[in-house]
Amino acid sequence: MRFVVIAIIISVPVFLLGSLGWSLAVGVPERPIGPVLAPVNASATDIERGEALYRSKCYGCHAAEAHVGPSLTAAASVLRDAQGELLIAAVRGGRALMPAFSEDMLSDEELADIIAYIRSLK
Repeated sequence: MRFVVIAIIISVPVFLLGSLGWSLAVGVPERPIGPVLAPVNASATDIERGEALYRSKCYGCHAAEAHVGPSLTAAASVLRDAQGELLIAAVRGGRALMPAFSEDMLSDEELADIIAYIRSLK
């Protein structure tokens, strides 16, 4: 009886460690955090909503005359090539003089629309 109990006590942790090792070796698919970014060919409606949101929430600091954040033309060239999570982290967490925009201030869908607008610029 004692042998069976000892075997169970030893085999359970070994089994759990083995399954963890398998997950690490194979890789567990990760779900991205934050909004799903608008595809490059976003709809005209997404882009229009994004432009309106940009003008109401971003333009005050990102206008060329404001000299607070990078202007839209400078930002657009960076954002088209940026990985989405970097932009989302900057918007959600704030950066230098830029305040953080929580989900109460700017929903995930609104953020995706703003990104679609910026990415639509030539």
